[in-house]
Amino acid sequence: MLWRNRPLLAACVVVAATYIGVGMVGPVRVLFAESRGASLAVIGAMGSSYLIANFLGQYPIGSLADRWNRKWIIAIGLGAQAILTIAYLAVTDPLVFVGLRFVEGIAGACVLGPARAIVADSVADAERGRAYGLFEAFFNAGFLFGPAFGGFIAGFGYGEAFIGSFALRVLGLILAVALIPDLRSKTPHQVAAGGEARLFSRGLVGAYILAFGDYIWLGFDLTLFALWFRFHLDAAIVVIGIGSAAWALPSILISPVGGRVADRFRRWRLILIFGLAQIPFYVAYGVIPSVIVVIVLIAAHSIVYSFMMPAIDAYLAAMSPAAARARVQSVYATTGLAGAFLASAILPILYGYDYRLPFFVMGAVFGLCVLIGTRLVRHSERKVAIDGAVAVTSLTRPTDVAPSGELR
Repeated sequence: MLWRNRPLLAACVVVAATYIGVGMVGPVRVLFAESRGASLAVIGAMGSSYLIANFLGQYPIGSLADRWNRKWIIAIGLGAQAILTIAYLAVTDPLVFVGLRFVEGIAGACVLGPARAIVADSVADAERGRAYGLFEAFFNAGFLFGPAFGGFIAGFGYGEAFIGSFALRVLGLILAVALIPDLRSKTPHQVAAGGEARLFSRGLVGAYILAFGDYIWLGFDLTLFALWFRFHLDAAIVVIGIGSAAWALPSILISPVGGRVADRFRRWRLILIFGLAQIPFYVAYGVIPSVIVVIVLIAAHSIVYSFMMPAIDAYLAAMSPAAARARVQSVYATTGLAGAFLASAILPILYGYDYRLPFFVMGAVFGLCVLIGTRLVRHSERKVAIDGAVAVTSLTRPTDVAPSGELR
C-alpha cells in the first residue's frame, strides 16, 4: 500500500510544502523585478541565469545524492532557498536579481531530483506509475496553493509574497529533517558499479529528449507567462495566480489516475498519445485572446499532461541503474533545463516580434521531441519485454510463457 510507504509520503509532503513557497513568488517575481526597474532584457537574463545555474548544479548534486544521504541534500537546498527568497526584498539594483536567480538555481537543484530518487528507491516497478502519479499530485498542489496565495497576498504588496515564500521554505526544511528517513545512500563501490556510460543508454536518451521538449514551457513560464497574462490577456495580478493554479488543480486530481494507467499499459503508447494531444493547446494559446477561455484551456491541457508525465517518470525509474538513480534524475533534469534555457533566451526575442510566435514554436519543438523520444522509449520497452520473456523461457516450459510478454 502506497499510503503506508513512509519514504514516498515524506518526499511528497516535503515537495508540496516547498513548491507552495516556490509558487507564491512565481506569478509576481517578474512583476516585482519590473517594479524595481528591470528591463525586458534583465527579466530574460533572470530566467536564463536561474536555468544555467540549475543546469550546472544538477549532475554534481545528483552524484553527491548517490553517495551521501539524500535527506540532507534536500535540507541544505531548502535552507539556502529560504535565505535567498528573503534577500530579494533588499535589492535596489535590478542587475542583482540576475545574480540572486543564479544562486537560487543551484539551491533549487538540491530538492526535486533527490526527492524523485527517493520515490524510485522505495517503490517497486509495478507500482511506480501510481507512486509518481501521487508525487505529481503533491508537487502540483504547491503550484495550486502557491500562486493562489501569492497572487492574493501580492494584492497588498509584492514584498508580502516573498515573506510568505520564505516561511514555506522554512516549513519544507523542518518537514524534510523530521519526516524523511535517515537512510544511508549507496557505498562508493556500489555507486561505481552503476557505470557512467549506463546513464546514456538508448532508453534513457529517449527520456532525456522528452525532457528537453517538456521543459520548454518552463522557459516560457519563467520569462513570459506573467507578461502574456498581464499585457495581452489584460489580466489582473490575482488572475495571473489563478492562471497558474488552473494547471495545478486538474493535475492534483488526475495524476494519480494517470499513474494507475501507466502501471497497466505500455508506457510508450501513453507518452505518444498524450504527448501529441498537447500540440493543439499550444496553437490555441497563440490565437485566443480571452483570458477566461485560456484558463479553461490550461486546465484541459493539464488533464492531458497528467496522463503522460507519470508514464515518463515510471519509465525513467525503471530504466535507471539502482546505484545511479539520483544521477539519472539529474541528467534528465539537466537535459530538460537545456530546453528551458534555450526557450528563455529565444522566446522573448520572438515575443518582441509577435506574442503568438513563442506558442507556435513551442508546439512544434515539443511535438518533434515526443516523436523522437517515444521511438527510443518504445524500442527499449520492447527489448526489456523480449529479454524478460527469454529469461522466463529458460526457467519454465515453453507452454508456460505468454507469446509476447507484453502488457496491453
